[in-house]
Amino acid sequence: MSFKRIKRKIRYKLNPAQQIALSFALVILVGTFLLSLPISNKIAGTPLIDHLFTVVSAVCVTGLTTVIIVNQYTQFGLWVILIIIQIGGLGLMTLIALFVIFLSGKLSISNRLALNEAVNYFDLHDFNHFIRSIMKYTLFFETIGFVLLSFRFIPIFGVNQGLFTALFTAVSAFCNAGLDTLGAVSLQAYVSDPLVNFTVMFLIVVGGLGFGVWFDISQGSKSLLKGKYTLNYIIKHFKVHTKIAITTSIVLIFGGALIIFVAEYGNPTTIGLLSLPDKMMSSLFQSVTTRTAGFATLNMALMKSASLFVIIILMFIGGSPGGTAGGIKTTTFAIMILMITAELRGHKELIVFNRRIPREHFRKAFVVAFMLLTTVTIGIIFLNLTESFDFLSISFEAVSAIATVGLSMGITSGLSSVGKVIIILLMYLGRIGPLTLMLSVNRSGLRKGHELSYPVGDILIG
Repeated sequence: MSFKRIKRKIRYKLNPAQQIALSFALVILVGTFLLSLPISNKIAGTPLIDHLFTVVSAVCVTGLTTVIIVNQYTQFGLWVILIIIQIGGLGLMTLIALFVIFLSGKLSISNRLALNEAVNYFDLHDFNHFIRSIMKYTLFFETIGFVLLSFRFIPIFGVNQGLFTALFTAVSAFCNAGLDTLGAVSLQAYVSDPLVNFTVMFLIVVGGLGFGVWFDISQGSKSLLKGKYTLNYIIKHFKVHTKIAITTSIVLIFGGALIIFVAEYGNPTTIGLLSLPDKMMSSLFQSVTTRTAGFATLNMALMKSASLFVIIILMFIGGSPGGTAGGIKTTTFAIMILMITAELRGHKELIVFNRRIPREHFRKAFVVAFMLLTTVTIGIIFLNLTESFDFLSISFEAVSAIATVGLSMGITSGLSSVGKVIIILLMYLGRIGPLTLMLSVNRSGLRKGHELSYPVGDILIG
């Protein structure tokens, strides 16, 4: 049997969800091997599970680590992690698609269907252009972040190390990975630095909005520059998805920042001793980074319980579909809130921005949120059985893992081997999505239900 025939046979047997799950598993396997090599390590004898944990955290763009990567890994090892972060942020299948397009100029229908599932983009007509745009936007935004951060890190670390630190931070921020080469305290030393704060926040937001949103904005911007339409007309004709993603993100970012600002205002261990502008900036940064980024300018373990609870909620919601963020996604959260509001008002249909949203979207949103909540609840239960930390710290860690955030109250390195495995599973499930995992183990994919019609059964609700 020829290689091409084997390849076609494998492709035929794997549905899109299975291809997504397998692609991440493949990167994890190769990455763990590379990080376990002597050339990658400064400290010998580190358990294999710690290398596996680091790779899963990188490919799932989470940011939790059981070791301080800049102390554990050599320059070669850090480059491996950086490449894995980029692969994790864009997705291995997206990079393969870019390579195939570069060689042949087109994708097969089966590959397009798999990539649709991976990047949440369902317009097959201009899919090749969309895939190219992903790389273009990624390079554009990461280059901006790299240049801006270089102005800060080169004077501190020197040219070579400063450039690498700027590059690593920029890529990690855009991919919402949260890993850095700054040591155990992340960006806490830069809590009052506007350049670092706003550059990283910018990268987190643009990476978390989703490529579909930027594709829509890009088309509108081109029309505006050419003078075809006014700004008001362009905004009015954005896709409903774009409007919901941007609106929900703004509400969550500034709402979260306000709550954190109020809760931590007098806390001397966090923002209590900072000036008013720095308090506002650090509160905003912390609200932005909870959207699955994982960087921190404040010590999570020293924050008030009210702030931590809000952060858990923001982490669980996450960023927007089709980008580098995790969580249930902003659109899922928005659709659930809007549908519940419509039901309470007695409206038969959900109307958003003068568009009717099918109830099928609400059912899918509910399933996604319920499955993620169920998965993290099971993880929290098992972690409480295996670990000796308090319930809040464990819950924070578990939500951070499944939402691919990377924030921690400082317990990651103290987890038992079983606890590390649980967090690894949560990170993996959070990146590919519980719904994708469910479809991947179903050989027929979205299997249709029986066509039989059964009598109606009444159930009392509430």
